[in-house]
Amino acid sequence: MRELRETAGISGKRLATVAGVTQPTISKIETGKMLPSVEMVTRLAEAIGLSDEVEEDLLEELARVSTDIATWRRSGGRGEAKQAMLAERERATLVRRSFHPAVVPGLLQTAEYARQIFARSMFLTEEEMTRAVATRMERQTLLYATGHRFEFLITEAALRVRLGPAEVMRAQLDRLVNISTLTNVRLGVVPWSAEPPRVALHGFAIFDGERVTVETYTSELTLTDPRDIETYTRLLEDLSTVALFDEGARTLLRSMSHEA
Repeated sequence: MRELRETAGISGKRLATVAGVTQPTISKIETGKMLPSVEMVTRLAEAIGLSDEVEEDLLEELARVSTDIATWRRSGGRGEAKQAMLAERERATLVRRSFHPAVVPGLLQTAEYARQIFARSMFLTEEEMTRAVATRMERQTLLYATGHRFEFLITEAALRVRLGPAEVMRAQLDRLVNISTLTNVRLGVVPWSAEPPRVALHGFAIFDGERVTVETYTSELTLTDPRDIETYTRLLEDLSTVALFDEGARTLLRSMSHEA
């Protein structure tokens, strides 16, 4: 929407006035923070002066995104269906880079750690949880496939969140040590003692430098605007400057495992 607006030579403020909405609303729609209604898309298309064909394309895209979000919510955001969707996306990706401020990323979780995560979901039954754990473990085989590269940046705070007894946490930390030795995996840890150059308010993943996904508790946002991708890429690179990698990361992980 932002690209269409700028191509038409209309400012965000002017579009808000003509469409009868607030400027923050325009900003949220253009940055993917707000999903507009069908009526809103129609109003914005008319205000910009878009052709019927372009407006129809926007409405079709809105329907697709709404369906994706509905699918995510029906699966509880963590269930077997969602894990299968993630696996399909990851298989089609050659380079996956991500930042994780809250928990260990799914691709690196042990089965028991994953079970602790799913057990804290308000959506899943016991049977659904078991299937979700199994599907998540199947996703991890991609770590050992040729032609795929991964970069995981995890905060020390995320690693210290206790999700289960000490043996679960130790096993998870030990797995991270082992995974960090894979040649196609770059694992970094942002220690508590680091002073990050920028503040990341949430986790995110970058797929082949072409799209960014931001996961919330109930849905997922997908950003494809080149400017958004550049912003998240720079954010990840900035945070990486204060992270520990290779033996530095492994030393910290082993120390945390002994403390667990």
